[in-house]
Amino acid sequence: MIQGGLVGILVILGMLGYQWLPSAVAGLLSIKRVSISGTDRLDRRVVLSLLDLPDDRSLLSVDLSSLEQKVEAHPAVASASVGRVLPHTLTVIVVERKPAALFQHAGGTLFLDKEGVVLSLAPDGPAGTLPELIGLSAVKILGGDLKIQVQARKGLRFAKHLQGHVGPAVSVDLSDPRFMVGKTDGLVFRVKNDFQNMWHPYLELEPALRERFRQGPHEIDLRFAGKVIVRKEG
Repeated sequence: MIQGGLVGILVILGMLGYQWLPSAVAGLLSIKRVSISGTDRLDRRVVLSLLDLPDDRSLLSVDLSSLEQKVEAHPAVASASVGRVLPHTLTVIVVERKPAALFQHAGGTLFLDKEGVVLSLAPDGPAGTLPELIGLSAVKILGGDLKIQVQARKGLRFAKHLQGHVGPAVSVDLSDPRFMVGKTDGLVFRVKNDFQNMWHPYLELEPALRERFRQGPHEIDLRFAGKVIVRKEG
């Protein structure tokens, strides 16, 4: 009788547990908090809007990959990672695109990231240490044209190279796809896309050219293999 009573109690507890367990699990999986990290320029409300979570949201029902794609669709987002943390928390880690250059065009100035992607309008005022890119098609770069983005990346690499050598005030003209024109304080460089091949020969000659550079602006043409052509501007 005792054993029968114990079995009966276990059966009753099992039935109660069977009824209670789904609701308990559902309670643990409900999303009550969204943790967002990595955003400096992007507002939290924008990220929540991009996620567009349904009313009956739960950690188990949401598609993490789909949520990541929704956040990454924003032009200011380089990548996003979405995960689950029990209980009740959906985590979103955002890697933002950061301004790497200013793009000057007839309509104003835009921020570009290191991949050549347009971020936003740049505020009026000093450019700081960001190089300037000019001569690209504004329509194509705003439309996300991949070839233009590649061209912008080449110009940015050249600009960064010049900044490391001559200082932060640098602009690069990309209007001619055959070569780039880098403008610094008193010096203009004309180079092909593979400018690194000709940079070392120029550096070897540079000490002998410094006295000439003090006499006024000069142009250094590095477009031709085996030649470093120096001209005085004007």
